[in-house]
Amino acid sequence: MHRCFVSSNQRPQYIAGVYALGTFDGVHIGHSALIEEAVRIAGERGTACGVYTFDVHPMQVVCPERAPATLMTIHDRLGLMESCGVDVAIVRAFDVGLARMAPEFFVTDVLRDSLDAECVVVGFDYSFGHGGAGTPARLESLARNAGIEARVLPPVEIRGELASSTGIRAALACGDVGRAARLLGRRHFVRGVVARGRGVGRGIGIPTANVSVPAGIALPMPGVYACVARSGQSPESPAVCNIGVRPTFDDQARGVTLEVHIMDASPDLYGTSLTVEFAARLRDELKFADPAQLAEQIKEDMAAARVLLSF
Repeated sequence: MHRCFVSSNQRPQYIAGVYALGTFDGVHIGHSALIEEAVRIAGERGTACGVYTFDVHPMQVVCPERAPATLMTIHDRLGLMESCGVDVAIVRAFDVGLARMAPEFFVTDVLRDSLDAECVVVGFDYSFGHGGAGTPARLESLARNAGIEARVLPPVEIRGELASSTGIRAALACGDVGRAARLLGRRHFVRGVVARGRGVGRGIGIPTANVSVPAGIALPMPGVYACVARSGQSPESPAVCNIGVRPTFDDQARGVTLEVHIMDASPDLYGTSLTVEFAARLRDELKFADPAQLAEQIKEDMAAARVLLSF
């Protein structure tokens, strides 16, 4: 997949005939359905399929104080889009100029003149242009006048719940990683570099990897989780992780941290990138009388995680 990072109305180096439009935060089951429909249409027309997306969530520019935590980085988004069969990804740097652009100019200047789009595919709740004034119905009208076909897909639901990035964030906020996984179509994951900690886990015989997750990435609510972890091309390993402030060690000053104990392995992971997938919430984060009690509880957590993960 060709990846083009552009700004202003710059014409990208690579273009396609059919585009899926959206922020695609999380690339959940609704996003996947939309992108796969664009791929299907492009295949029928014998042209390339592209996605047109933004480098950041638009709210981070329009109203930073209300911007939600994002479900993944732009590079993880692109990787998942590529797995859907996309040929070209146009990543627009979202800025004030784009936020203030009238819907008419977005269609003519961006979709027609910059991207040379023949057909665009959007979701039922797609909005564009200044103040989100552009609706799917307006897109269909404006695109028609510009010689572009616009197709609007209906909502995607699972177990009666709408698949949405907002719903996934809400599930993570209450620790319901199972619900988040249903809406995503896979487990929610985070990825970060393993940094050196205080070594207290190793001191109680249960070494942990301190994962530095990029700022602004959504984590599940504090607690202990059964996870699957992998580093680079290494096989997946069962793991337990703690999200929280480590109250047993009075370490609240460090803020919320993500610590992962990878079972059956003790590799030197410092400086490497570790991916952590959340499978199930095991319990709240608790304060224990001493490290020995904590170690015993973690062993129970590990046993429960093995059963849940079938490792």
